[in-house]
Amino acid sequence: MKPAMQWTALVILGLLSAAGARAGEFTLTAAETKRVEARQVVVRANLDSSQRRGTVRAAVRIDAPPEVVFQMMIRCDDALAYVPHLRSCKVRDQARDESWVEVEHEIDFGWYAPTVNWTFRAELTADRRIAFRQVQGDFKANEGAWELVPTPDGATTLLLYQAFIDPPGFVPNWLARSTFRRELPQMLTDLRRRCETEQTIRSANHAPPEK
Repeated sequence: MKPAMQWTALVILGLLSAAGARAGEFTLTAAETKRVEARQVVVRANLDSSQRRGTVRAAVRIDAPPEVVFQMMIRCDDALAYVPHLRSCKVRDQARDESWVEVEHEIDFGWYAPTVNWTFRAELTADRRIAFRQVQGDFKANEGAWELVPTPDGATTLLLYQAFIDPPGFVPNWLARSTFRRELPQMLTDLRRRCETEQTIRSANHAPPEK
């Protein structure tokens, strides 16, 4: 789907600067900006010597407005379709005003490792931000935020991710590395595809009748 407005390096960097404080000072380099413009997924990891623990950042352009992306990200049924190895997603509690939600995930790596269980609390700013942190579970640490930055016309979203992750001790190093290098980009690619499909359907449903 062709975006209503082409992204330029100046626009992207300007939007990132505006969101910088809450996005953890995640500013794309010129090379990363070109990759985002070319619809590639950017992943930047700052990990320890074992390459299994540290801070991970990612960025992807989605040709759908923040509302579509936000709703896709907070629905369990959708998460099961694009989050790798996710076998169960349950809402345990949530605020009446929908400002936060507690969600339980079960991640099954098959024979590679035991099942990972974790419950996180997500603070929600509708169509703009999802900040999460583990409140119970197997991770030693798993907290971060998603930022949804719209283009000026609101038709396209720059999705920014930053998290500090320390996986369970029983997860092998090679498997932990794989989640950063392969599965995170795949998850973002699949999320984009679902969001853009949803936007195409919405646009078709609101299109004027043919004469």
